[in-house]
Amino acid sequence: MNIAAIFIVAFSFSQTTQLKRLKETLNTVDVEASKRLIEDIEKLPLNLNQKANFNYLKANFYKLVNEDNKAYEYYLKSKKAYVQQDSLSKVATINIEIVSLLLAIEKNKIDYNLYIKEFIEYAEKSNDSKGLSEAYMQLGKSFYNTNPKLAIDYFFKALKENTSPKEEVFKARIMQNIGATYASDGILKLDSALYFYNKAMPIYQKNKLDEYISYIYINKGVVFTKMKRYDEAITYFYKADSIPVKEFKNKNKAIIYGFLANAYKENGNFKEAIAFIEKQKVYQDILDEKEQNKAIIEIDTKYKTVEKEKENKALKQINFKNKITIVVSLVLLLLSILIGVLSFKNIANKKKIVEQQKTIEVNQLENKLKQNQLTEIDKMLEVQEKERQKIADELHDNLGSLLTTLKINFETIRNQNNNFELFDKTNALLDEAYNEVRTIAHLKNSGVIGKQGLLTAVKKMADKMTVPNKILFNVIPSGLNERIDNTLEILLLRIIQELAANILKHAAAKEVNIYINQYDDEMNLMIEDDGIGFDLLEINETKGIGLKNIERKIEQLNGTFTIDSKKGRGTTIIIDLPL
Repeated sequence: MNIAAIFIVAFSFSQTTQLKRLKETLNTVDVEASKRLIEDIEKLPLNLNQKANFNYLKANFYKLVNEDNKAYEYYLKSKKAYVQQDSLSKVATINIEIVSLLLAIEKNKIDYNLYIKEFIEYAEKSNDSKGLSEAYMQLGKSFYNTNPKLAIDYFFKALKENTSPKEEVFKARIMQNIGATYASDGILKLDSALYFYNKAMPIYQKNKLDEYISYIYINKGVVFTKMKRYDEAITYFYKADSIPVKEFKNKNKAIIYGFLANAYKENGNFKEAIAFIEKQKVYQDILDEKEQNKAIIEIDTKYKTVEKEKENKALKQINFKNKITIVVSLVLLLLSILIGVLSFKNIANKKKIVEQQKTIEVNQLENKLKQNQLTEIDKMLEVQEKERQKIADELHDNLGSLLTTLKINFETIRNQNNNFELFDKTNALLDEAYNEVRTIAHLKNSGVIGKQGLLTAVKKMADKMTVPNKILFNVIPSGLNERIDNTLEILLLRIIQELAANILKHAAAKEVNIYINQYDDEMNLMIEDDGIGFDLLEINETKGIGLKNIERKIEQLNGTFTIDSKKGRGTTIIIDLPL
């Protein structure tokens, strides 16, 4: 008996070892070794947990070699086995893998929202920041084509949840997706796209991730193509092609050659364009994505049909007595439904009343908050007025009286020397100085509330500048865990105030997003509006002086100042400062 038990344990250990080896070969993208191991493991008897793991690894293998239909099939098999074992964490992981797979398929028709919903519910229950970050990124990818602005919001949520230093590669992937969304036709903020690509690239290079470095080169090539800088685009596509990637090799080649063909065509080199179209066709024939997509839909249908057939088979095996029970149950169910409908109407009416009451309470609360804000503003203005009056009195009593005395002396000089020309010039200068003193005495000073900090001050500013049904200011922070130097906070507030004032004066915008992001030893500001935009080359000296002053301030602090704007497409200003 003991010998048999030892034999079983040893045998099970052997299967587990083979599965670990398969996982290692997949991680190192060793396709041939993975293929051989799969053939060997298929001959072994596996328990339910081992089968679930094996199907998951097989799915990853087929995903690696671009056979997405088989990958989808084995993900479903693995998920089903893990559901039977009540292994929720594994089920959640597979859900995200399925979403990622379906999003990568062109013209995918299978609904992936259920998989995302299941995953988010699990991540929220288990307080899994890493999982939520991945879920938000997949949500962002799902809205990439239909609602790119919403996609950007989800990507920034993913960044916010990405708190672990160990997850810097995933952080880079999020930033790469932000860049791709900014480069999409729905937004087309190309400088912003390049900014986020440049943030992601050093992380990939540090971790020696050739595949992702290749993707960045492709992304940059696409941006330069849209900028009509075709020679630079072609250079980046060639850089991407020169990297010997192992993962998704065929798909990568087809994408690169398609972009190269388009760039050469737009650049007027039709001979090279045709040559790369032919190369692209070779890899497309290898991939045959249309057939794979069709196969995936067939698998999905088959999977659902099998489940339905099981239900039908179970129903056929029910005897006559059970059928009577079912009929009675159905009658009772119908009665319950009827009662439920009547109850639902009653509940709906009660819910409507509660919602109306809640709306009234919210409106009352908002009015009270507005009133409190107005009271605070009145107090602040009163204090500022006292300060201004104090400064004005000091200027008037001291410097003002001095200037008056000088003016009297010059009048005496005029009467004695009759040098009217010199007197008139000197007198004009004194008048100008006196008027300047009066102007200084009336200047306003808005200041940062030192105890509350930058974020609170910006939020208060946004609230005051928001005009219902006309313009909305949103403040979206990320990573602001600690206060920064107060002098820098004051400078950043001044800059944000000036940029916001410019938007109010010139942009005709309806919505403004102010992103305040802190990454380790860097501060990133991004002020984005959906207004009329402008041509940087057409800004005259008078209108552009404020932006130039801000740019000089940022450069003095070793930071970067980037403006991305086009007529009719709004404006994005990005500021990156070392802390």
